[in-house]
This record gives sequence, C-alpha cells and structure tokens, in this order.
Amino acid sequence: MSLEIKKGFLSMIKLQQMKIFQMVADLGSIRAAAAALHLTQPALTRSLKELEASLDVNLIIRGTNGITLTEAGKVFKLRTEQILKDIDSTKKEVKDIVAFKNHGVSFGFSSSLAYTVLPETIKHFQEEFPKTSINLLEGQLTELLPKARSGELDFCISIIADDIPIDDFVIDAFFSMPFYIVARKGHPLEKSTSIADLNNADWCLPSNLSGYQKEVESIIISEGNDRNILRGETGEIRLSMALSTDYLTLAPAAIFKEPLFKESLVSIKVSEPIPNALYCVMHQRNFPLSPAARWLIDKFKANIGKYCEFWETVNNAEESRSIS
Repeated sequence: MSLEIKKGFLSMIKLQQMKIFQMVADLGSIRAAAAALHLTQPALTRSLKELEASLDVNLIIRGTNGITLTEAGKVFKLRTEQILKDIDSTKKEVKDIVAFKNHGVSFGFSSSLAYTVLPETIKHFQEEFPKTSINLLEGQLTELLPKARSGELDFCISIIADDIPIDDFVIDAFFSMPFYIVARKGHPLEKSTSIADLNNADWCLPSNLSGYQKEVESIIISEGNDRNILRGETGEIRLSMALSTDYLTLAPAAIFKEPLFKESLVSIKVSEPIPNALYCVMHQRNFPLSPAARWLIDKFKANIGKYCEFWETVNNAEESRSIS
C-alpha cells in the first residue's frame, strides 16, 4: 500500500503524535511505548488513531504479540525519524545561537590572510560579539589539519594539497592568489628574468614540502642548485630573512599591501609562470560548524572582494585550480 498524504497534513499532525508513533514502532508494543512515554494506554491509542485519521491510512496492525507496521507505516516511520532528527538539530542550533556570545571560536590560517582580510574580519567580529573569545593559529596545512581533526580548531583556511589526505573534511574553495619570488630592494638578483639566473641563489622556504609548495619548488629551484635551502616555519620568519639578508623567498602577492614590504621588497619578474595557489576553508566532517565559526567564514567571504587586487574569488575565477 502506498502512503498518500493529504494536502496540508503537516498542519494537522502534532509533534507528540509523531513521537508516540516512533516509540510504538521502535518498541513494537503499545503497552511498552505507553510506559516509556508515561502515558496511559487509552491516551496513546487515541493519539495513534488521530494520527491515522489525519493521514487517512492505517499505519500499524495490532496483534496478540504486539504491533507490526503496514507498508504505509514503514514509509511514515522513515519520514518521521528524519523529521524528529531535524527538529532536534534545529532546537540545538537555536540554543547555540542564543548562547553564541558566550562561546569562543578557534581557527587556523595561512599567512596571506594576516596581510589582508584577517585584521578587518576579526575587528568586525569583536565589535559584533565583544564577549566572544577568538583563538588564532598561523601555520601550514600539515600543522593545521591535525588540530582541526581533533576539534582543537573549528576550521582552517589554507592551500589544499592533493597528497595530504583530507577525505574526512568538508572543503569549500575560497580564493585564488598569485605567489611571487621575493627579494629585498637592491638585491643583486632583483633584475633577473629567468629561473636560470637564480641558480646560485640562497633560499628561505617553507618547511612543508607537499602539495603547492612541492610543485612550486620544482619550478624555482633549478637542477644543480647545490646551495643550502633554509627552512622557515612561518611567513614572518621567511620575510624577515628576505628583508635583512640576500635570501630569496616565495610569498603571496598580498604582502605588498603592507607598507613595510611594499617599500623594502621587490618581486623578481621571471619569465617562467608560477601557478596561483587555491585557498580553501576546511572543517572536520564529524564536527559541524558552530554559529560563531559560520559567522566568521561568511564575514571572510564578504570582505574578500575588497582585496581583489591581490586575489580573485573562486566563483569569478574560471582558471582557478586545485594545486596538487
């Protein structure tokens, strides 16, 4: 028998009736369900009959050994389970929103956000929710992912890497940004026009050798370059070395928003193309985002357009791609 639902039946069915039906279906007994719900058997039976009348269909078959579900009842049970789960989730989310201002949010990010959209976004968040704490962690993907997996971070914004397993994460492409070879102004190699000209250069590069970084280093580090490569964990370390010494580094275009870097650093215009980096927002699939985390992500997206001179949002960038 198919389940035919009358038009507007949801307005006639009560939440309590669905809960009663679900309990009866789960326990297979009207008496056991009545006891579990602290109802009398006549009251529970009356509620079931009202539910069946609203649907104009029989949901259960009563027998000496308990109840069994009709075909319509089996279908209705599946729908009822989902409705009750959705209601519970909605109630929890509403409670979270009410308690939103008393909870903190933690997230990790790549250094390019610190030079652009991060300060303004955090300022907006603190103005809107002055009592909500924020935890910030700058780092590379290999450092951020374990903390996001454990729930220590609500989410992270970083360059994705195909050679790092992220199947347990929800991934949302965010924006695409160019990267440049960077040196201090007056560097002996600042007028170089090809990677070959940099064969004997000293480099200060990220310690992470996966994904995007691995691909770019295969381009910028020429074969036969036997100079030592200094590894720096943070963007601050690498840029400091480029500012104060003859080390070259790789940096996002966004650093040139900062007056210090704009006045003291130059990008070396080599003929070989360096691919853009695709940044993504990612959070652990088993840890749904809190309202605070969702608010921050939405604000990041809203503010990105103000920095289009440095990047382009993925929706507007047909050539944006995932870097492996």
